[in-house]
Amino acid sequence: MTNIDSSQLNFCVASPQDEQTIVAMAILFRNHLERDAPSDVQFGNSIRKLLTSQDAEFCIATYDEKPVGYVLQRFRYSMWASGLEATIEDLFVDPKSRKLGIGKSLIGFALSRAQKAGCVGVCLDTNEFNIASTKIYTGFGFDPFPSAGRVARFSFEKPCKRRSCKSL
Repeated sequence: MTNIDSSQLNFCVASPQDEQTIVAMAILFRNHLERDAPSDVQFGNSIRKLLTSQDAEFCIATYDEKPVGYVLQRFRYSMWASGLEATIEDLFVDPKSRKLGIGKSLIGFALSRAQKAGCVGVCLDTNEFNIASTKIYTGFGFDPFPSAGRVARFSFEKPCKRRSCKSL
């Protein structure tokens, strides 16, 4: 893919019927990371549970009706924030569809979903060597700072000055 027609880019919240689509993308993500685990079966079992969970949401990006990426977002009440927080657990864009703004658009969609859910903040961690995702997150106002005890990780925060948080 060299150019993207934004009218062909769509976002939706996954339902249990999207299980195989998400499993296929998660396997692609795992293979891109050159990992062996979780197994395909473990991914299937985990994704099935997450798709029926009240505290998890997969947001899928499709281009020309083909899946090109996803975000997994989790929700929980935080006593420290005195409200609901979202945690972006995964952001994945198919390597063949990268550098087209899909990741940025997926994060924008996830942030709007968190805000509509009443979240007071969004948290995330990413690998400090993942320059592309770091650029996306800082573009949305997340501030990088080193995580205690995590040599190769970054956290992002704004403005609450605590782990991995962006106020909404």
